[in-house]
Amino acid sequence: MNLKRRWYSATALAVIGALVAGIFLPSGGASAGEAGVLDDGKDLLPQASITLEEAIAAAQASAPGELDEVDLEYYEGTLVFNVDIGDQDVKVDATTGKVIGSDSEEPENK
Repeated sequence: MNLKRRWYSATALAVIGALVAGIFLPSGGASAGEAGVLDDGKDLLPQASITLEEAIAAAQASAPGELDEVDLEYYEGTLVFNVDIGDQDVKVDATTGKVIGSDSEEPENK
C-alpha cells in the first residue's frame, strides 16, 4: 500500500472514531451526572439568561460542599438551574441568577 493510501485510511479511521465517540458518549465525551456539567435540560439552555458557570457560582456562594450534577428544569413555573452542592439541592433562577431555594437531599434507601 502506498503512503497516500495509508494516509487516507488513517484519516478515515480517525474520522469514524470521532463520529462514533460523538454518537455514543453524551456531551461530546462527558459522562452523565458529571460534576459541574449540565446533565438534564440541555434543550432548555437557550431559554436561560445566565450561563451554567454563573448558576454554579451562585449556588456555591449559598451552600457549602462539593459540586455534583446540575439540571435545568422548571420548578413552580420558573426555569431554574438545580445545582447539587454537598447535601443541598440549590435552585438558581435561570433568568436572574438569584438563589430561590435550597433543600437538603434525602439519602437514598439502599
